[in-house]
Amino acid sequence: MTNFIDTYLLKSGMPEEELCVIGRAKRAFYYYGIAVMGTTAVTLMTSGFIRILS
Repeated sequence: MTNFIDTYLLKSGMPEEELCVIGRAKRAFYYYGIAVMGTTAVTLMTSGFIRILS
């Protein structure tokens, strides 16, 4: 996943030096953190809508 996002960022114009400064471990922690938070948000919204509708 990290390689996929890094490739996307480089193709969209982010300088490679900036990615090197951030560091791979920090980027991976950030990407996976955002994915977990997004999944949690979708789960909570879905359960909320189910409770509203039922």
